[in-house]
Amino acid sequence: MNGEIITRNAVDTKTLASNFIDIIGGCGGVEGFSLRNELQAKFPLATWLSGTSMARQMRRRSADPQYLHHGGENESRWVMDIPGTAYTADPTNRSEDCCWTLPEFAKCAGNVPILAVCLKDCENVLDNMVYKDLNVTSRAALAGLSLEGETLEQTENRIRHLWMAFYEMHTAILGTTQTSDNIVKPFHGLLEVMAGDAVVSVNGANLLAAFDSVGCRMDALGGSEWVFAGNPLIYRTLEAVATPDERGVYPAGWGRDANGRLTFHGAGFIDDRTMPVDMSELTGDIWLIDGNSTGLFLKYNIGEEKEIKTFAEQTLANGCGQNCTYLYNYGAVANNNANRVMVISDVPVSTACTQIADLASIVNAGTLIPA
Repeated sequence: MNGEIITRNAVDTKTLASNFIDIIGGCGGVEGFSLRNELQAKFPLATWLSGTSMARQMRRRSADPQYLHHGGENESRWVMDIPGTAYTADPTNRSEDCCWTLPEFAKCAGNVPILAVCLKDCENVLDNMVYKDLNVTSRAALAGLSLEGETLEQTENRIRHLWMAFYEMHTAILGTTQTSDNIVKPFHGLLEVMAGDAVVSVNGANLLAAFDSVGCRMDALGGSEWVFAGNPLIYRTLEAVATPDERGVYPAGWGRDANGRLTFHGAGFIDDRTMPVDMSELTGDIWLIDGNSTGLFLKYNIGEEKEIKTFAEQTLANGCGQNCTYLYNYGAVANNNANRVMVISDVPVSTACTQIADLASIVNAGTLIPA
């Protein structure tokens, strides 16, 4: 009888503490097993946006109460004053004189709401205790996640940070202060910037003509920190359209960089799967962004989120409480010159891609590890 109880408890402990190992066993063995999906775990647009000139200015301001303070429309909300831009008004008409007069200066400045994002993970006390003590052996290691000799608690913490990065990066690109769903939380993200009333949009049905219009604006404004961003399926469309003629000459303004990637007026392309694409309409956007005027500020770097552990008194089935771990971050995407961003809308998805029936579920995957 006692032996039966011991055996049963051992099974219960395994179910509680080593679910990862159970999953591996159910997927045909451990060879080559990996939870990490590189396409989901890399976010090139958000990474670029975090390193722009504007992002660096916002990071410097984040430690100064002169710039990061309560205010805005809601005095209880945190805002950051973003770097302003100065310009000169048209000069006063003095055509009857031989002297010029100095023109008046004007400025464009404002602030951006700073919002928090958070990942919550709770587990009962017994799970937490066993995870601390149970080592991941070489046979049970999770490729891409666990290291030899790690405890399951350490492996789980690695997974937490991967999930947090997944949510953060989607929210940084697709977040707006007025919307929220299972993946994207309220945040002043790049989408809110690009949807601004002052941002110019051109229709991309005739893609080369649309880019000619964009090129006019780039020439007029100048600058060197331009980049185009779009979903990988939209980049495929560009590859099919911006092709050289029989002499190897590309359309005006188009070319290739040292890595063979398309460029337009010297600006490169970032293809990022967080960029919006509508698989029901088979269209997507291309965004022109200037790094001098647009940037992503996150207080804690991805993988270094502020971690807070709490003990929540809550009666569970086994009569114990639960430990909760929270990963926190806060920030915003800011832009201080709407003239220096632009949207090419309704760009058609590559025709070759429309023939794959289940592509929509893959493109708009809502998890780090899609089925």
